[in-house]
Amino acid sequence: MSSRSAVTKDAIAAAAAPVFGRYGYRKTTMDLIAQAAGVSRPAVYQYFDGKAAVYRAVAARVGDETVRAAEAAAAHGATTAERLRSALGVKLDFVAGTVEADYRNELALEAGSIAADVIAETEARYAAVVEAVLASADDLGPFDESMPTADAAALLIDAMIGIARSRATHDQMRERLRQLVDLAVRGLSAGR
Repeated sequence: MSSRSAVTKDAIAAAAAPVFGRYGYRKTTMDLIAQAAGVSRPAVYQYFDGKAAVYRAVAARVGDETVRAAEAAAAHGATTAERLRSALGVKLDFVAGTVEADYRNELALEAGSIAADVIAETEARYAAVVEAVLASADDLGPFDESMPTADAAALLIDAMIGIARSRATHDQMRERLRQLVDLAVRGLSAGR
């Protein structure tokens, strides 16, 4: 694939992301994707063999952007709690800000069946970011076998995903994330 073709394919995936977020997987059509990308429907088919292929490309693109943003966010903050809130907030803000509440669960289920490999790779990279924040936390004390950093990271991410899939407002989700991180940090600090 030429560099121009790769750019066009990426532009279509970028344009398709908010379409899936607004309409969900089932209601998104190739016509809607083409319209959002400013190309014809046949042009979309030049790069993707169907809606599932577009969805996989969107999942990969969004996953890369989320991990890069989480890495940058995790690098800033004076405390572990601040760094965790920033890194976890990236994914929460993506879901809350770009996916309609009615479609959050649907898109997650579709991603699990259509792009399971892409999602698994992205989730592993994202977990590594959260785990690195915990592993470098000098204000929590050292982790021991009772709660390894990988387990703590997985628990925080799972809880954040639960918050992100709720029908709460974005502000409510952000407050719940703050409470989750504060609770986790207090608990991890007390056990050290």
